[in-house]
Amino acid sequence: MEYQNRKRNSKREEEKKLSFWKEERGDIGVKQIAVTVGVIVIIAVAVTLIRNTFLEQWIREVWEMFMKAIEDMMA
Repeated sequence: MEYQNRKRNSKREEEKKLSFWKEERGDIGVKQIAVTVGVIVIIAVAVTLIRNTFLEQWIREVWEMFMKAIEDMMA
């Protein structure tokens, strides 16, 4: 008898946990928030990489290209 009660209680607890993830009321659900946070993190990593590494190199290359073009025009 005690085993059956435990089994019933555990099934109810599992159903409550599953219903939490299945039911999404309102405009914003838990999954949507998680996806949004993930996208924000990915964008932040990309921006950090571009600002710290690539942007400086790109600006230097473009500057050198312009300076060379100006020197070629002057010569």
